[in-house]
Amino acid sequence: MPIKLFFALVMPLMLLLAGCAPLIFTAGAGAGYVATQEEPRSKVGAFFDELGRSIKQTTRKLTGAKPTRKQSAAVNSGGLTLTINNATVAPTKVTIGDQVKLTLQYVVSGAPEKGLKVREKTSLTSSGQELTVLKDETVVKENGTWENTLTFAIPGSAKPGKYTVAQQISAQGKTRSSRRSFTVQ
Repeated sequence: MPIKLFFALVMPLMLLLAGCAPLIFTAGAGAGYVATQEEPRSKVGAFFDELGRSIKQTTRKLTGAKPTRKQSAAVNSGGLTLTINNATVAPTKVTIGDQVKLTLQYVVSGAPEKGLKVREKTSLTSSGQELTVLKDETVVKENGTWENTLTFAIPGSAKPGKYTVAQQISAQGKTRSSRRSFTVQ
């Protein structure tokens, strides 16, 4: 079996098992337009491979957070409130190999006692075009303040320039989003 074919079959399987399915599908879609040219295909593939191997994420419920008056009013009236408290990207100036840390802190209130399905999506764009989806999952969240942290290393194949991270949460037809940028030097 040729080595390229071996990696083409094994890498997607490894990424699926590691929970990186959205990255595989996005990488495949982004690489499709250069499939006829060997050099650009290998550069695009290298970017996604390096990025995919470095992604790490955590989610935790913060304790002791009290809802605001507006959130309490929504709970009392039976409505859902979905609010982004804080979204950060650090550092804002990086070089190849540096770690970028994304943090999204949001509040869910007015959810049913058993929880609510919340879609969390994080995308990376450059020059107005989506490069990849770093995270796209739907999870059940109960009322409270939640914090997601996602880190990744800047791949060796990344080009210098401005990159934007779009972080989005949505539930029951409500969507909240945040955009933060960093520069690769």
